[in-house]
Amino acid sequence: MNKERDLFSYQVGGSLSPQSPSYVERRADRELEQALKEGQFCYVLNSRQMGKSSLRVRVMKKLQAEETICIFIDLTGMGTQDLNPEKWYAGIVRFLVSGCQLKFNWRSWWREKRDLCSPVQRLSLFIEEVLLIEVSQKIVIFVDEIDRVLSQKFSLDDFFSLIHSCYQRRQTNLAYNRLTFTLLGVASPRDLIRDKTGSPFDLGRAITLSGFQLEETSALIVGLANKVLNPKQIVADILSWTGGQPFLTQKLCQLVVEEDGEKVEISEIVQRHVINNWEQKDEPEHLRTIRDRLCYRDSFKTIRLLGLYREILQKKVIKIDSSSEQIELRLSGLVVEKKGKLVVNNLIYAKVFNLAWVDRHLGQLRPYENALTNWITYKNTNFLLKGEELQTALRWSLGKSLANIDYQFLVASQELAKKEIENTLAIVEKANKLLANIRRKASIKVSNQRLDKKWLLIIVSAVTGFILLLRLSGILQTWEWNSLDRFFDWRLSTTQESRVLVVTIDEEDITNIGQWPIPDSALATAIENLKARQPNTIALDIYRDLAVPPGHQKLLEVFNSTPNLYVVEKIIGNTIAPPKNLDRDRVGFSDQVLDTDRKIRRALLSTVDEDRQTRFSLGTILALHYLRSRNIQLKPIGNNRYRLGKAVFKRFDGHNGGYVDADAGGYQILLNFWGTDANFKQYSLTDVINNNIKTQDIQNKLILIGSTAASIKDFFYTPYSKGWFGYSPKMPGVFIHANVTSQIISAALDNRPLLNTYNQFIESLWILLWGVIGGIIFWYLQKLFAIALTVIFVSTFLIFICYRAFLSGLWLPLVPSLMVLVLTIIISIIVRIRQTEQQKFNYILKLLLKQYLDYPLVSRIALEYLKRSESQENLSIIEKEIRQLDR
Repeated sequence: MNKERDLFSYQVGGSLSPQSPSYVERRADRELEQALKEGQFCYVLNSRQMGKSSLRVRVMKKLQAEETICIFIDLTGMGTQDLNPEKWYAGIVRFLVSGCQLKFNWRSWWREKRDLCSPVQRLSLFIEEVLLIEVSQKIVIFVDEIDRVLSQKFSLDDFFSLIHSCYQRRQTNLAYNRLTFTLLGVASPRDLIRDKTGSPFDLGRAITLSGFQLEETSALIVGLANKVLNPKQIVADILSWTGGQPFLTQKLCQLVVEEDGEKVEISEIVQRHVINNWEQKDEPEHLRTIRDRLCYRDSFKTIRLLGLYREILQKKVIKIDSSSEQIELRLSGLVVEKKGKLVVNNLIYAKVFNLAWVDRHLGQLRPYENALTNWITYKNTNFLLKGEELQTALRWSLGKSLANIDYQFLVASQELAKKEIENTLAIVEKANKLLANIRRKASIKVSNQRLDKKWLLIIVSAVTGFILLLRLSGILQTWEWNSLDRFFDWRLSTTQESRVLVVTIDEEDITNIGQWPIPDSALATAIENLKARQPNTIALDIYRDLAVPPGHQKLLEVFNSTPNLYVVEKIIGNTIAPPKNLDRDRVGFSDQVLDTDRKIRRALLSTVDEDRQTRFSLGTILALHYLRSRNIQLKPIGNNRYRLGKAVFKRFDGHNGGYVDADAGGYQILLNFWGTDANFKQYSLTDVINNNIKTQDIQNKLILIGSTAASIKDFFYTPYSKGWFGYSPKMPGVFIHANVTSQIISAALDNRPLLNTYNQFIESLWILLWGVIGGIIFWYLQKLFAIALTVIFVSTFLIFICYRAFLSGLWLPLVPSLMVLVLTIIISIIVRIRQTEQQKFNYILKLLLKQYLDYPLVSRIALEYLKRSESQENLSIIEKEIRQLDR
C-alpha cells in the first residue's frame, strides 16, 4: 500500500488515463455510463479543463470492457483550412472505419456515391448499409471538441440533423438501437445549430460536469496520506479555494506534494504559486485561457461580458436569464450556476479576476482610444470629442477611476464644447479633494477612541441575559448535549472494565441454536457452565415471562438453584413480567430514559411501582449485590442523596447541566459511561454453551447475558453514536446495563467520579464570567486581528477547562459560555464601529460647515458628495444644515 502511495501522482492538464490514481469519479461518470448503456444521446458541454476528455476516456474504457465498440472522433484534427463539406464528412467516415477496424475500401465507396448523394446523405447511407451491417455490437460514437464546427466556413446543421434522424429511425430499424452518440465540447446547443427543427438536443440528455465534492475525493486524499498530517482536511481546504474545479484541484494537490514538510497552508500555497504573478506562473495554461476567452475571443462582446462579470463580483450572485452573454460567461468557466443563480466559480478566480482586473481591462476598452492617441500625438484640437461622442464618453466614464490623461482629454473636449463645464469640473475636483482631506483628518481623530465602559457593561449584561433566556427556553439544550457527547468521545480509551463480562447473543449464535427466542435448555446449559466457574453474579437480560421449550423445567431448576442469578422485566409502558415464582429481589427492570434526540445520557436506577414498592434497574441491582458481597451497603444521607462506599449519589432533578424541564421521574443520575461494547470482555453464547471459556475470566465477575443481534433490535443511541456519512452506531441494551453497573461499582470502590453539575445560579455566574472576559478582551485589545487571535486562544482554553472538569466528573456549561464570550466581543465591535462612524460624520460635517464661509460652492458640492455615502438619519442632518445655510 505504501508503495502505491509513493507511486501516486496528480495530473495537471490533459486527459487522465483510465488507470490514473488521481481520477475523481463524479456523478457525471455514472450518469454518462448508464445513459449510454441505455442507448441515450448524450452531450457534455462545459468550460475547458473540467475533465470532459478524462470522463470520455474513462467511460470508453468501461464500455469497451463490456464489448461495446467505442469510436472517438476529435474534430480538432479535422482542421479548417481548405476544408469543405465533402472533405469534412469524408473525414467522419474515415474515423468510423478506423474506430471499428473495418476491412473496407471506404474511399472507393465514397467516390462511387458522389454523384448520387450529398456528403451528409453518404454518411447516413454508410451508417445504415455498412456500419450497422458489419458491426453487430453496440456502437457509441464520441465526438470531442464539437465547438470546432463553429470555426467552419460552412453550416453543419445537417450533421446534427443526421444524429436526430438516427434516433428517429429506431422506430423502423431496430439496428439503430445499437448506435448512439455523445458530443463533448465548449459550446451551447443554441450556438451549435441554427435550424432548431432537426436539433438532437431536444431528445438528448445533458450531462452536467460539476466541481469535485469532498465526499468524491477519496482518490485525491490517498495521494496526500504520506505527505501531510491531515490529508482529508487539506483536500477540504483545497476545495474551498478551487470550488472543486478539476484542473485547479489537481494542481493544488501536486503543489502540496512538492512542498517541504508535513504542515502546509493552502492559502499561502495558492497566493505564492497561483495568484501572485499569475500570468507568468500559469503553466500549464488555465487562467490565461479564461482571460483570452473573456477578453479577446469576441471584441464586440468583451465589454458586455466584463460588465456582466463585474456585476456578479459586486452583487455576489445574479439571477440566471439564459442570455447569450450569461451562457458565454459560464462556458469560460469563470462563473457557475448554483440554485438558479450565477456566482463566481471559486475563490481563486475571484482573487485573480477581481474588480481591479476588470476595471483595468474596461479602461483599455474605452470608446475614445483612437481620438485620445491622436490628440496626444499631434496636439491638435481637431481630435477632441464633440457633440454626441463627448456625451457618450462622459456617460461611459461615470463610476470609473480614470487616469489623469483621460481627465485632461475630457476637460479639453468640454472646453471646446462649453466653457462652464470646465469650471464645474474644477470645482468638483476641489470638492473631492476637500472632502478627502477632511475624511482623512476625521479618521485620524477617531481612530484611537475606545468604547465607553458604560456601553461595555450594558453589552455584557444584555448578551448574558439573552443567552441565559435561550438556555432556560431549551433552545441550547441539544447543543449542550452534543458538547457533552464530544467529551465522551474524546475520553474514549481501549481500557477494559475488569469486573464485568458480557455474554453476547449475536446472529451467528441464533443460527447455531436454530431459533429465537433462545430455548430454555440453551440458557440453562449456559448458566450452569458459568455457575461452575464461580462468578459473583449472573444477569439474564432476556425476557423470559413465557416458557420457550424445550428445557423449561431444567431452566426453572437452574433459577432456583442459583441464588446469585438475576433476571429482567419491563415495568414502564407495555410491561413484561419476569419468570414466575422468582423472588422479587432477584428481578431488575430494563427500562431506559431517552433524551428528546433518542440518546441515553441518564441512568434510571430505581422507581416506585403501583404498589409503592421500590424497584431497581438490572444494572443497579447487580451493582448492589456485588457491593454487598464486600460489606458495602446503600445508606440514605438526606436530600435525595445516598452514600454507597466512597461515592455519594445525587438525584437528577430535570435541570442539571444543559437539561431543561427533563423528565426526572424515578431516581436518575447522569450516566458516566465506562465506554462502548469494545471496553467490556465478551464471550459468545455458543462459546459458553460449548464450555469454551476460561475460569479466570468468569470467577468473581459480574456476568451479563444479552442480545447483540441486529434482528432483535435491542439497541440505543448513546453519546458515542456519531458516525460518518449519516451512520450513527447504536449500543446494545446489555452494554447499557453493563455501563450502569460499572459506574456504580467503580464509584463506590475506586472513587471514580460521578457526573455532577452546579446549580443554576452558579452556572449563570460561570456564564456571566465569560461575558466579562469577552468585555475585558475587547477593552484592552483594539486591533481586530489581535482580538480574533485572543478569542481563539481563550475559546480553546475554555474548552480545555470544561473537558478537564468533565474528566473530574463535573459538567460545565460550555456552549452558552462560548456564545456569551464571542457575542459580547462581536456586539462590542459593532457598537464601537457605529459610534466611531457617527463621531467621524459629525467631525466631517463640522469642518465642511466651517469651510462654507470661505468656499461656499466647493463646500456645497462636497456636502452633496457626503450625502451619497451616509445613512438616512445622517442625510436628514445634512439636509437640515443645508437649509439653514440657504437662509
